[in-house]
Amino acid sequence: MQDLFVDKDDQFEVEFYVATDKQANIWADLKENTLKEILDKSERYEIKKYNAVFRQPSFGDTIGLYDNVFSTIDGANIRMNPLAARYKKISLLIKSWDLADKEGNQIEPTEENIGKLHPIVANVLGIQVDIITGTFLA
Repeated sequence: MQDLFVDKDDQFEVEFYVATDKQANIWADLKENTLKEILDKSERYEIKKYNAVFRQPSFGDTIGLYDNVFSTIDGANIRMNPLAARYKKISLLIKSWDLADKEGNQIEPTEENIGKLHPIVANVLGIQVDIITGTFLA
């Protein structure tokens, strides 16, 4: 029989790759081969693999996300911010990641630190979370 409830221990992992060049420019993708295809073959890059673990969202998470992302304008029109949705979803569901600072110190996956992510990295991470969970945690 199918389990129709989300267990607090249900989770999924997102694996992604980040490339940097000597000028500290950043590229990111979910697959190393795809990332290598977009890089200039005549340049040298440092490519690292990272992992992030997220908990599976529940219906209650969907309600909370909608409250944070949708707002009404004068009681009639609805405003929605898709980037805020992605940011809130990552912040809401993340359990752990293996990201570190320049000195190699582990960085906690807090909402504040998620907000400090490079936009390219956050976008790659957020798109994969959207693919797995549905755009608005359906």
